This record gives sequence, C-alpha cells and structure tokens, in this order.
Amino acid sequence: MVNIKLPLAVTVTILVIFLLAVYLFVFQRQAVAPSDFSKKIPSPGPTTFVFEGDDEILKNALNLYVTKKEQGVDFSNGPCLGKIADDWVLDIAHDPRQPVDDKAQNQCQDFKEGKAHHFIELDPDGKLIRSN
Repeated sequence: MVNIKLPLAVTVTILVIFLLAVYLFVFQRQAVAPSDFSKKIPSPGPTTFVFEGDDEILKNALNLYVTKKEQGVDFSNGPCLGKIADDWVLDIAHDPRQPVDDKAQNQCQDFKEGKAHHFIELDPDGKLIRSN
C-alpha cells in the first residue's frame, strides 16, 4: 500500500499558500485618508497639526507617498514627491526639521517657482507635519 500522507500534506500546503496569495492580491488597497478632519492628527515630534483642506488633496498625498514607498524611494533626505493636485505639492521633511530638509534639491521646485502655492509635508513615516 502506498503512503498517501506525504503527497496529501504537500498538496494541502500548496493550496494554503495559493489561497493566501489570492487573498493578499484581491484585498490589496491603497491608503485612504480619514474623512473626519475635525480632530488633531498626532505627530511623533513637537508639532500637532489639523489639516483643513480638501479631503481629496490629503488622500492624493497619502496615495503618492504609498506609491513612492513601494517603489523604494529613499525618504531620509526629505525629497519632494511631486504634484498631488492643482496648486499642491507633496514634500517629505523631518519633525523636528533637520538641515537636510532645507537643501534646495530636496524642496519642491513648483512651489519655489510659484507654479504651486500650497504644500503638504509628511515625515518619512508618512505622518502629517503641516500644510500651507
């Protein structure tokens, strides 16, 4: 009689891995900003800020942050991540600010040149620092 326990165990293991992969693929979602901005958003540093802008702008910022993080972008230098809406850009900075945050190559050119008049700053962990 052939021992069927080993092939059965291998089949069950492969099935569990396959189902887990399908679950992770199907239920993967982008980050979504909270819809209630009446509460303060805590920050790890000394700053606490309330975002009083359009919900979509903050959602766009968080989605761009997640996309860039998945692409492996290094946030340690406080780079500008780019445009998130008409007249808005997303910048990464530290809280409290570090000298690297004030370097020209790490700041949003569109904001500096007046092409965008508003910005959102997130820290390298994606937490809101401030907006203007």
